[in-house]
Amino acid sequence: MSSNFLTAIHLMTYLAYKYNGNAVVTSDELAATIQHNPVVVRRLVSKLRKAGLVDAVRGKNGGFRLGQPGSEICLLSVFTAIEGDGPDLFSLANMDKRTGCNPIADSIQHTLGDLLRQSLEEMKKDLATHSVSGVLETSLKRLNMPRC
Repeated sequence: MSSNFLTAIHLMTYLAYKYNGNAVVTSDELAATIQHNPVVVRRLVSKLRKAGLVDAVRGKNGGFRLGQPGSEICLLSVFTAIEGDGPDLFSLANMDKRTGCNPIADSIQHTLGDLLRQSLEEMKKDLATHSVSGVLETSLKRLNMPRC
């Protein structure tokens, strides 16, 4: 799993923060706000758009906004849009080094794979119970800031 999921939650939370006025945010503003490379931000936004979580507004004053209210976007949807739902989420493929004489090397991929799959399923269940708006509200409470 990459840090892209956390970056995507950050940008979705910022869009939710701006969503109150249905504001459109440029990719440059997003990149500056979340302090990340604009190219990475555009790639993430592209995945989020394909999943229907972000809308693009074209034209001179174009940019991006949430595709639906943040309260309706669960973190599992963001996770799936960014990371996919494939079996190789933890990149264990390179660990399959069968030597025939080392029992740890011969079994570690399957052992860790089982453990990580179970952990991933628990994490997904938890992510499904949290929304982008929930992340925003918690963040604002921690800063003692009102919603704009």
